[in-house]
Formats: sequence, structure tokens, C-alpha cells
Amino acid sequence: MTHTEVVQTLARRLDISQRQAHDLLKDTVSLLTETLSEEKGVTIPDLGTFGTHIRQQHKAYNPSYKGLIILPTKRVVSFHPGTGLKGDLSDVEVME
Repeated sequence: MTHTEVVQTLARRLDISQRQAHDLLKDTVSLLTETLSEEKGVTIPDLGTFGTHIRQQHKAYNPSYKGLIILPTKRVVSFHPGTGLKGDLSDVEVME
């Protein structure tokens, strides 16, 4: 789903303009970003928990240079799905 599709769906479901839906989505992402930058977690019921953790320095293969490079330690975002999301997805049929 693209950003535009999310905004259109939000606007339709909440019966608001697409501009209001865009601003709502933008503010939600901004709030999530601010909270995570303060090293706090965010839990959204039935969706899951967003948090951060430190990924240690490690070696990785760079196909452009065809060699190993060392990636520095950095803080990354993590997401752990909630039981509501897991339950909803377990009911979906797998298409092959």
C-alpha cells in the first residue's frame, strides 16, 4: 500500500478530507519518531510495539567492491507484532 492509498483509505474511513488524513498520518509518524528518538517504546494495542536497540558493529559483503566492509554500531528501530495482528494474519489463507 502506498502513502497515497493510505491517505485515501484513512480519509474515506474517518469521513475527513484527504488533507486532514495526510496531516493526521504525518503527525502520527512525527510523534512515533520523537518518542523513539527519546529511547522510549511505543505500544499500539492490537498492532504491536515499536522500540529501538543498538546493532553492534559487524562485517558485511559489499557487492560493488566485492569485498568485506565494516558497518558501524548504530541505533535501529524494531517492531514486535501484537497478538491481535498475529491472530488476524493467522486467519488469512496463503496463496501460492
